[in-house]
Amino acid sequence: MTISHSLVLPNPRFPALLSTLVLISALVLVSACARRASLFAEATPDGGSANIAVLQGDVLVINGQAVHLADAVAPQPSPDARCAAEALAARQAALRLKALAIGVKIASVTPTGLHDDSNRPYAHVLLDGEGPAHDLIIDGLAVAPGDKPFDWCGPISANFPRAAHIADLSFSGT
Repeated sequence: MTISHSLVLPNPRFPALLSTLVLISALVLVSACARRASLFAEATPDGGSANIAVLQGDVLVINGQAVHLADAVAPQPSPDARCAAEALAARQAALRLKALAIGVKIASVTPTGLHDDSNRPYAHVLLDGEGPAHDLIIDGLAVAPGDKPFDWCGPISANFPRAAHIADLSFSGT
């Protein structure tokens, strides 16, 4: 009976594969620890406006980062709206927020440390020193956050501030 032993030599490409794997792992770790862009949009050097987009009545994209207004709760747009009135109110809130964001030179964002269901940070936002959340609430297009969610689909209460204004917007389409 003959027993043969074979010597298994490592693959000559093994060191190259191992070093590539180590390099990729290091790059992933470094990029994960990299500093994120600031949530502060300043005017462009040529005096232009800050980079701001509106996703919905209480969500802005500032300097590439989506932020949820911490000081106001706006109605949900379709398909998340629970009724047509809420969808219409959401459209009005988004249009008003867009109007407030036009021509803004400086957007200041102070995150609260909390995140919404879409993992967007809640933040206190100032556009050229003014709070858009305050304007949305005054205009009747949002409510202040509270313990109990506002029922955008319920009958408009005469006790709710600016209820008549919300009803007028429903019919004016502006």
